[in-house]
Amino acid sequence: MNDILENEESAVLKFVQDVFNSYDKNRHILHTLFLEDGTFVVLGNYMVGHSSIQQAMLTMATTTHQLFSIDINSINMQLPERVSMYQVLCAGEVEFGSDPQIHGFTATLLVYFQMPNVLNVLSFDERCLWPKLS
Repeated sequence: MNDILENEESAVLKFVQDVFNSYDKNRHILHTLFLEDGTFVVLGNYMVGHSSIQQAMLTMATTTHQLFSIDINSINMQLPERVSMYQVLCAGEVEFGSDPQIHGFTATLLVYFQMPNVLNVLSFDERCLWPKLS
């Protein structure tokens, strides 16, 4: 059982890194990593569903995230067999567009994992510190 959990957590870790990579470099496909009715909250803007997320990503300032911490927690709840849910807490720094100031951020993701390899974001909530505390 522990081997299965470790393998799932490794897959979730890689997936979360891919989510942030897409957020920074491939925004036009970020919405495809979410469930159809997934939520995305960033800078106080709340979006639900693929079309809302895609539209927001194409109009928001570019970002460059640097992840310092990723904490993955399995959520123990009644789910169908071969389906797991994870809460992922991330922290790091982010730059927005041409703004030279670096901001601290935290992000919380709910990740849906259907074995063997279907992963989707159910919820993404990013909060930034203005300005970054030294």
